[in-house]
Amino acid sequence: MTSINLYKQFLGLLLIFPLLLSAGVTGKITGIVVDAGTSEPLIGVNVIIDGTGIGASTDIDGYYNIIGIPPGSYSIRASYIAYSLTILTDVKVMVDLTTEANFNLQPEVLEGSVVTVVARAPTVRKDVTSTSYRVGAEEIEALQVENLSDLINLQAGVVEGHFRGGRSGEVMYIVDGIPINDSYSGDVPLDVENDMIQAMEVISGTFNAEYGQAMSGIVNIVTKEGQDYLKGRVSSYFGDFLSNHNDVFNHINEVNPMAINSIQFSLSGPLPMLFNIPANFSMLFRRYSSQGYLFGEQLFLPSDSSNFNDPDNPYVEQTGSGEVVALAPLLRETVQGKLTYKLYAKGKLNISGYYQSKAYRDYDRSFKYNPEGNYQRVSSSYRASLQFTHLFSAASMITINGSSGLTEYGQYVYEDWEDPRYAPLWYSSGTGSNGFSTGGMRMWQHRRSNQDNIGKIDFTSQVTKNQKIGAGVSLKQSNLWLHEFWFYFDENNKVIQPPDSSWYNNSYRHKPIEFSAFIQDKLELGEMIINAGLRYDFFDPDAFIPINFDDPRHSVLRQAATSAQLSPRLGIAYPITDLGVIHFSYGHFFQIPAYEHLYINPDFEVSLIQIEGDQPPRGRFNAMGNAELQPQKTVSYEIGLKQGLTQNLTIDVTAFNKDIRDLIGMEVHDDIFGGRYFRFINRDYANVRGITVAFEQRQTPGGFGFGIDYTYQSATGNSSDPNEEWIRQQVNPPIESEKKRVILDWDQTHSLNLSATTTQAGYRISLIGKMGSGLPYTRSSARYSNRIYNGEREPMTLTLDFNIAKEVEIAGLNLSPYIKITNLLDRKNTKDVYDSSGSAEFDFDMNFQTYRGIKTQEEFYMRPDFYYEPRKILVGFAVGFGGPS
Repeated sequence: MTSINLYKQFLGLLLIFPLLLSAGVTGKITGIVVDAGTSEPLIGVNVIIDGTGIGASTDIDGYYNIIGIPPGSYSIRASYIAYSLTILTDVKVMVDLTTEANFNLQPEVLEGSVVTVVARAPTVRKDVTSTSYRVGAEEIEALQVENLSDLINLQAGVVEGHFRGGRSGEVMYIVDGIPINDSYSGDVPLDVENDMIQAMEVISGTFNAEYGQAMSGIVNIVTKEGQDYLKGRVSSYFGDFLSNHNDVFNHINEVNPMAINSIQFSLSGPLPMLFNIPANFSMLFRRYSSQGYLFGEQLFLPSDSSNFNDPDNPYVEQTGSGEVVALAPLLRETVQGKLTYKLYAKGKLNISGYYQSKAYRDYDRSFKYNPEGNYQRVSSSYRASLQFTHLFSAASMITINGSSGLTEYGQYVYEDWEDPRYAPLWYSSGTGSNGFSTGGMRMWQHRRSNQDNIGKIDFTSQVTKNQKIGAGVSLKQSNLWLHEFWFYFDENNKVIQPPDSSWYNNSYRHKPIEFSAFIQDKLELGEMIINAGLRYDFFDPDAFIPINFDDPRHSVLRQAATSAQLSPRLGIAYPITDLGVIHFSYGHFFQIPAYEHLYINPDFEVSLIQIEGDQPPRGRFNAMGNAELQPQKTVSYEIGLKQGLTQNLTIDVTAFNKDIRDLIGMEVHDDIFGGRYFRFINRDYANVRGITVAFEQRQTPGGFGFGIDYTYQSATGNSSDPNEEWIRQQVNPPIESEKKRVILDWDQTHSLNLSATTTQAGYRISLIGKMGSGLPYTRSSARYSNRIYNGEREPMTLTLDFNIAKEVEIAGLNLSPYIKITNLLDRKNTKDVYDSSGSAEFDFDMNFQTYRGIKTQEEFYMRPDFYYEPRKILVGFAVGFGGPS
């Protein structure tokens, strides 16, 4: 199918589907209005949601429903002739869920009398058919977490971004109905700041048909809209790591109060009317800087050279300043904003914009004393979105979304590859591969950009009292560009960039297309809820592949085939008691592999010689992409019970299973010239199963709230890494590939999460704890032959974070000083270990190696980056102003 034909199909579907609200950004309110004395239903009662202009009238049964309500807390008023106006306050609306709001109207005794009732959230939501976690702005503020990722990693079954045993990159992040993942890598290029989040939903179980391009989970974020009053907040904090582990973390005892600092400003409110159109805005700016916890010293510059061939008389050129240098610093700047135009009574337009830039380095122990020789990494991401919503009635609505995003990334030592500070390759080889760098630098330059344009139309209608149907279509086209090359100095010390025909110089541009359509049906059959859906996905990679794999470089090419698939989804929730619900869900989930695996090595080159030096930034030597990679597939199902133990305490027990197929791996090819290359194919598989037990205590005014969850999980498969076959071939002799099920690298058998919040005497206090059993590793060594894949376990991890803030009102300002302490116990939590020893601090294999270079062999093999962060203390303040009058 050509791109032109696909566009025609999309335009045709625009005419077929009525327009809708974007899936996954609103909820529904429904209820019954009766006479308080007789319990008879009242017909024609006007039910209005304050501040929105949205409302409905009751039918012959006293029933009403209102769809398309943004998440948040609302007041609802019911008015009827001869009855007192009744206002129901604190009604919570959540994304994709139904909130019940019933009214008992009192006959009016005094004219103008008003009855106000505070709504009580249900103990158990009875229309939740799979495992999900929903949190609003108030809960985020109570937890006082620093970043969005801290919230996500608190969820049951989530281990450092892996949802229920899936590989990294299998989670889709959605902001205001628009997916924001970088198609090239699968990473998330934009960090939505906590103060801009109105509601967030984390789905780690199965999910409805409106969600695609994810196999393990969904993070669905709805950002704040401005209100009819001015409100602002300025916050700032500063701090540093404060640890006793000076033996591992160099210079950690040299405290710098400004080593970590953040300043943030947010403002929202009304805008002056334009053409009599009411408008509101919300915006945020944040600048965050961190030196990290890994430090070195600038003893050498890249222009220095050394020679250790004669250990008794080495030559060392050392011109560095000797200053302490952060080896993994980060500077991040963020601007986010949203304009809301209420075009008419039933029409609304949201215009959103996001910008984020990052400048950072990743830790590389080789450059501990020559830090300037390591790569700089810079990225910038932009996204602009339009969302138009129209309500045909209280029961039907439409949203049209259009969005354009651009992500740019660069990785280099110096931005200009002809920069005179670059030095010949031999400057970096003075100490070999097992010693600290005393000169030279990394020699690759890598740049890429990805622009995507997305159009979405969704339609939702409450067809009957018991049935809601949604349908939608989406089209996404990416414009992916990449150029990377390795360069060298010739015999005349002239900088040379390899020709385009070389494996060491790669560039491409592709414009792949993704198209999807879905239909989702929600049936409310009395007490039972059924969510049933079907999704269609189509992908055109816009690329060519070789016909002859014996000589791919000179082979005739053919157009890569397109792919398509259908994904059925089913979820059921059935109450078994007033406070108990059984839920079951099942679904097929597909995900196109990250584009980098489709397009790497675009000219299908095979190099016979690997030049000494580092690997390309996003690839492996002689790795080759495959534009005909099929979507990876997960078949997932779960069954669970959520039971209210009291009005505020619940328990949720859920068992789950995931069968994963067509994961990408590599196959080995030998070409006719004797070169060996590694081509990505769909070959790997995995299975994840487990059980989660979670307790949740809802916080009451002046009381405590907490959540405790335990997950037992087993994640097995034939491979943890798409590049594993390449890795096996690099040792001598190569390790034979085995098609058997083994424990995956991120298999954390036991995990326990705790979060507790309270407000006492104006103090907001939160305590967050995480405990996990050790991750697996393969015990191996040049002197150790009993190699069992992932047969050993690293030490367990344990962290405890403490946050406290004080609320003070002065002259109309809300002042809030606060303290945040992460890893309160300053525990050394292992992130990685040496395969030979099971330790992060020494390598048995070093006893069989000859060490060349400065410092000691013991220091070189001490790996502070094999540990998570030590204790971190942040001190800050926030000033809030404005708000409803």
